[in-house]
Amino acid sequence: MARFQNPGSFFLGTLVAKEQAFLKAVIENALRQGYTRFIEPCAGAFAMAHLAQSVGWPADQIDTSDVSMFSSIMGYAITGQDLAGLRLEADGYEGEDLTDPAVALWTHLVLRTATKAGKTYFAELLHDLHKRQEHHVGVIRKQLQRAKELLSGMRYRPLCMWAHLTEVLSDPEALVCINPPTYTAGFEKWYDTGGRMRWKEPPYEIFDPETGLVKLMCQWAKDAKALVICYEENEPGKTAGAPVFARFGVRQNINVYLTTNRPDEVEALARGKKIVRPGPVAMEPLKGPPMPADHAITERSRVEVESITRANALYYRSIWTHNFAGKSAPINLALKVDGYLAGVFGYDPGWLNIGRFGQEERTALLLTYGVTTPHNTLRMGRLLSMAALTRAVIKPVLSPLEYEKVESVVTAMLTSKPESKEERGIMKLVRRAKDSKMGYRLTYEAPLNDNSLQGVLTEWLRKEAQWRKARAKSMKK
Repeated sequence: MARFQNPGSFFLGTLVAKEQAFLKAVIENALRQGYTRFIEPCAGAFAMAHLAQSVGWPADQIDTSDVSMFSSIMGYAITGQDLAGLRLEADGYEGEDLTDPAVALWTHLVLRTATKAGKTYFAELLHDLHKRQEHHVGVIRKQLQRAKELLSGMRYRPLCMWAHLTEVLSDPEALVCINPPTYTAGFEKWYDTGGRMRWKEPPYEIFDPETGLVKLMCQWAKDAKALVICYEENEPGKTAGAPVFARFGVRQNINVYLTTNRPDEVEALARGKKIVRPGPVAMEPLKGPPMPADHAITERSRVEVESITRANALYYRSIWTHNFAGKSAPINLALKVDGYLAGVFGYDPGWLNIGRFGQEERTALLLTYGVTTPHNTLRMGRLLSMAALTRAVIKPVLSPLEYEKVESVVTAMLTSKPESKEERGIMKLVRRAKDSKMGYRLTYEAPLNDNSLQGVLTEWLRKEAQWRKARAKSMKK
């Protein structure tokens, strides 16, 4: 009987060393030159996400998706999501704990292997998987732990690639690396269990490379603001995107290509040369002035929050952060005090399905950024943070389904200090990680509250008064 030492080694993708070397240079230089989002639809075994992480992309800037059961089990395990949400079922394995990622992946591998057990190799592999179940589950568990250590913090969703692309192709800060199926219904055939294992499968469109690649690269990606790189297996001269890399003879008359919507930019990135990014991002001021630095704020002041455009937000973020705008956000808001603009902030509702911060599983909304106008005596950033934690602010900007999910707000920051004084007493530090460049990557979280904006103002003024009194007392010593 053959002994299969590591049948769980399925975390490698279809990329060979040559493709990886080319992509590694492109991905690394894209990060250096201002891209802030790494997108991997059709994530498979997360090969490109691993590659991005290996060259320095922060995990919380990596956004992945897939429609396969295998990828979703693995993605949920990496991101700390509860597998109960996948509603896994397996014929003949009702006694196994399918909410345990390692057990679920072992079961999936067994049933996938069973569809090919008519061949001697697969019959022996199937026998070994059962005979040494504990060993194989343990191997898978170790591999999952390694993947989680590398990619913990990334985003994963069971999602159709077209739905994912709809979200990101308009973002000039996004690098999209996609490895779609190389044959019709590739998702279904590659991970087929013969219907013996089922789950809460997301709706998706079956991908036919003959038409799908044309739709992807010639229609959707052609004029996209995002930079798109696609893995294609095709005949010479018949690629849908512009080829920037080729590996010849993968099959008879078929080559492997990496294609893109902006070949000049990708070739420059591959060589480490400075690139010309897409045209300047639109920036537009709001009507009315920012709040003066000496404006007196009292309990009679009026606090409001209103929706603004991304162009509005970028205008003030650029001014108040000395031309460093940082990440964009799907939802952008303005904080106003007495009719003056006091700050801008943004949420990313895509994090509602993560819920992995702290010791308990929770459903969190990401506060992507928050910047305020300077004030001579008051800490305006704390007023903004407190307002951003209220249901009164969040409810109007989320769909009813999103609002029903959200329980807390999280935010992340890079600092040279192990703690942010700006968030002390407002949000709780739930994660601290070393960062090679800045010192620390901090994650803060706070539950939503039912306070009104005027109530927030009253509480903030009280805390500011206490802070000034304590500060004055300490300076006398």
